[in-house]
Amino acid sequence: MNSKNCEHCNANFKTKSALNNHKNKAKYCLIIQGKIEPAEDKEENKCSLCEKSFSTKQNLEVHKKKCEGRKKDEFKCDYCNNILSSKQSLINHLNCCYQKKDKEFSELKELTDKEFNQLKERTDKDFTELKERTDKELIEKDKNIIKANTQIENYKEQISNYKEQLRDLQDKLDKIANKAIDRPTTVVSNTTTNNNLNIVSSLDFNNLETIKNAIENRLNVNHVVDGQKGLAKFVVDSILKDEEGNLLYKCTDSSRNIFKYKNSNGEINKDVEAKKLISFMVDAGIKIRSVEIATEWCKDGNINGTSDITKYEIMVGPQESIMEIEDNSSSFKRQLVSMTSVN
Repeated sequence: MNSKNCEHCNANFKTKSALNNHKNKAKYCLIIQGKIEPAEDKEENKCSLCEKSFSTKQNLEVHKKKCEGRKKDEFKCDYCNNILSSKQSLINHLNCCYQKKDKEFSELKELTDKEFNQLKERTDKDFTELKERTDKELIEKDKNIIKANTQIENYKEQISNYKEQLRDLQDKLDKIANKAIDRPTTVVSNTTTNNNLNIVSSLDFNNLETIKNAIENRLNVNHVVDGQKGLAKFVVDSILKDEEGNLLYKCTDSSRNIFKYKNSNGEINKDVEAKKLISFMVDAGIKIRSVEIATEWCKDGNINGTSDITKYEIMVGPQESIMEIEDNSSSFKRQLVSMTSVN
């Protein structure tokens, strides 16, 4: 609880009620306030050192013995030079002395500023060292990303260079494979075969827009990270089924990788080694789109848009298998056979 000083006689009290009681009843204070007239001998009963008045001379003498025995500045405030009547009064005064609080605040502020500057200096040093290490690591990662992007660009260039050659080879391989099969390899149009295969809708390998839209909107990172196996799952779910979920493309000979489908004329055609299907996918841009998806995934959430080296390492193998699907499609065909085989 804060102490209270009387504004008339400077007497100190612990509570406001004690102060009010003093101002209303203490005769010497009432005299100072001018509320009562002092007795004729009151002036004679005032202490010459502290100017405190007493009702009797006897009380004054008792007081003077104490007051005269000490130095006048014994209870002087070192902050505001105010002189108090007792040690307790000085203690009470120091609790609320504004000059003392100002000095303490200045000293505390000076100490706090010094500590803050020291902390800031250490923090700046730590930040500089951390930034240097981080910049070095980012430079190394950027080198790896540049290398990876260069490889991807090389894949794109290979796709462009081999595309025409592969189309010519496709036709030649189809003819060679068809000759090796006992039954006719181009068209089977009898009703019995149609019913056994139960292919109710046609599949048009000339309609690139259909698969282009599917590749753009439905091919995702889960397919790409699974390599050729993921592409097989994608094409079966997105292209080789009708709206009711019925297969439009079925494997009739798993040992020789022979697949059948119904063309736009309602005729049953063969696709040996899934060559037509693979060419259909490549022409529609599935390689390029897989590279774009892989690149976006490797950069997702990374600082400054650089690729995450861990993600890149995960994606290298699947990307290589997708890029070489026209030369080596074994993984793609195994998954395709498992998903389209006729019981």
